[in-house]
Amino acid sequence: MKSPRFLYSVGVSIAALSITSFVLAEDAPFKPSAEAMKRAEGSGGITKHPGGFTKPQAPAALPGRGLMEHDFFASGVHSSRDGKGIVMVKNGQVAWNFYDNTVKGNYYDGTLMANGNLLLGHANGAMIIAPDKKIVWRYDVQPREHEIDGVQPVGKDRVVFLQNGNPSPHILVANITTGKIEKDVELPLAGAEHMKEPTYVHMQARRMRLTPQGTAVIAYTNADKVAEYDESGKEVWSAKVAQPWSVERLKNGNTLVASMQLDTIELNPKGETVWKLTPADLEAQGYIIDKLQAAMRLPNGNTLVTVNNETAWRPGDTPDLWAPVQAIEVTPAKKVVWALRDWKNFDIISTLQTFDDPRIKEPLHFGSFR
Repeated sequence: MKSPRFLYSVGVSIAALSITSFVLAEDAPFKPSAEAMKRAEGSGGITKHPGGFTKPQAPAALPGRGLMEHDFFASGVHSSRDGKGIVMVKNGQVAWNFYDNTVKGNYYDGTLMANGNLLLGHANGAMIIAPDKKIVWRYDVQPREHEIDGVQPVGKDRVVFLQNGNPSPHILVANITTGKIEKDVELPLAGAEHMKEPTYVHMQARRMRLTPQGTAVIAYTNADKVAEYDESGKEVWSAKVAQPWSVERLKNGNTLVASMQLDTIELNPKGETVWKLTPADLEAQGYIIDKLQAAMRLPNGNTLVTVNNETAWRPGDTPDLWAPVQAIEVTPAKKVVWALRDWKNFDIISTLQTFDDPRIKEPLHFGSFR
């Protein structure tokens, strides 16, 4: 593996986010703007809607209490360039923003840490951001040669992250106090036929999550499977899933997966599907999704998915109440009980974590690293 460029810094000041204005769309009769039509024809996310949306993408009246439903933080793949950045919501109000236009990589993953800091994986690197918006640790990679898509904190001094590369992805353990890489685990190369793809590194694997057993479960996108690895890089479990994007091990021992095929799937240890949320389940309730980014199980037992990953909707593209939602919470019976549609405060959302997530304070480990 080529050695990435490593940067360690303390006290790097970050400019605060400025919120852009939200312009209300015209009432019917509606005609998409020329700009909207051009973007609709060229965007991978809305090619199903040439010339713009022809019908609402979600109900006009959404279930739940809007921003009062949860305290949470959210970020999206465009957060390094959308002018909104990372957004934290408390008591129904935006309480904190982080925006740094010098960070060029897409924001793919993030998690709150027990000490109040935020660990961010932004494709071109990883960083830890303090509440005062100073970067207290960072690690940068060479774009297109490597990419970081999953990050997890371990103890007080370490970060474990998944780094894609050509030909193989690696799990790295970084000591944020010393600035050293203490472990480099190369994962088996899966699917040599994908080496011919120009975006091989980008689509090699996506999210990684540590398990209570100290292993790492990975959405191995180009291999069409989710797989679990120990500290030595040995595969200890796997299941076939078409184009998995996010993965997490649940307390009941099952594994929750979000697929780029738009399904959210819960697998038992045998790899059998025991629960599945499909686009049809959501469309029956009035929600149309183009892309599915991530799925997470909430403390209340419901499942939350972030949707419309590449749907670059903007005020004026369609009537406001036609706009797609950015996140959906469903019960085990698949009933939508909360949907987030707030294009004033958020752009596309890929990562959303509620502040009551018990895993924020639960100690994680990767093999012998604690």
